Amino acid sequence: MGEMGAIVFLSGDGNQSPIMLEDILFDPAAVWLRVALQTRGVRRFFVVCNERDFAAAAQCFPVQAVIADSSAKDTTARLADFLSHVSTIYVFAHPVFPGEVEGQACGRVHVLPDDLRAQLWDGRMDILALQSRIDGRCEAGFLALTADNVDGAAPQIVQRGRQKQLRQAGVRIIDPASTFVGPEVEIGAGTVLLPGTILRGKTRVGTDCEIGPNTMVCSATLGDRVTVNASQIYESTVEDETTVGPFAYIRPHCHIGRAVKVGDFVELKNSTIGAGTKISHLTYVGDSDVGQGVNFGCGTVTVNYDGDEKHRTTIGDGAFIGCNTNLIAPVQVGDGAYTAAGSTITQEVPARSLAIARSRQTIKEHWMDGKKSNGK
Repeated sequence: MGEMGAIVFLSGDGNQSPIMLEDILFDPAAVWLRVALQTRGVRRFFVVCNERDFAAAAQCFPVQAVIADSSAKDTTARLADFLSHVSTIYVFAHPVFPGEVEGQACGRVHVLPDDLRAQLWDGRMDILALQSRIDGRCEAGFLALTADNVDGAAPQIVQRGRQKQLRQAGVRIIDPASTFVGPEVEIGAGTVLLPGTILRGKTRVGTDCEIGPNTMVCSATLGDRVTVNASQIYESTVEDETTVGPFAYIRPHCHIGRAVKVGDFVELKNSTIGAGTKISHLTYVGDSDVGQGVNFGCGTVTVNYDGDEKHRTTIGDGAFIGCNTNLIAPVQVGDGAYTAAGSTITQEVPARSLAIARSRQTIKEHWMDGKKSNGK
């Protein structure tokens, strides 16, 4: 017995892009459809589109999906091979998206009958003939997608369905009207989504987290008991019990360890941050490898760009970076080392050492005598 499969037509008219590749909120309609079908047990996809749309279509379906041009000579043979691996086959000859509205006609979906399957199998009917012969039936859970509703009703409908799934899985959504969750996002039970939360892409959120308010997370992985307040996180990993924000910006390729504090007006980029490290406020850490239990004083900057190339900074476990320290990469600060506030560090700081890199204070007594002050 083969797996469940689906044949999806994405062909556009003339020079127009297929409507199934248009975004509903932040993801193409084809992604919303694919995720809904996978939930129903579909594991194999045969996608028909114009050759110019191959790359965009491939982004919407699993890597093993067959992407075929209806006019190509080998399409019929590829379809016959596809049919040999599947049992039940859904055929989507017309644009649809997942959702239900009382009183509104369902989307047209067809389960491929044995007679049409046999004709496709032995080449007596090609893929375009299948599309023209498919009339389809109304199928609960799908609605017709049109140019009018792709930016109108469709976003609200898919969000209602998506949020219903999340609530059933134990996720709390405080204000559904201001919360948006993409089709591929996964969220653990006990997590709370506060108003203004947007979760996009292949984001994974663990259990008992608090996300928001006013937070964007895109294709990132968050562990359990993570708090993200009024911040943005992109293509990064945040481990358990870490707090982020408010007003933090975590750019791609960061890995933030357990129980880290990333505070207000902190920006991280392409960096690893060890467990228990505190970056409390007004700090930029880019292209850096930071150990465990490090303390960053306010106003610290890793100076990673020399105008031509990016360089890395390495900070050992238990180091203390004083306020307003500039770390000129490439540079290394050893385990347990200190940098004095206001220092510009250009050379290695050995473990358990104190680096002072600032001018001595000079006092010129009576310097203001005879001078105007305060604009007078």
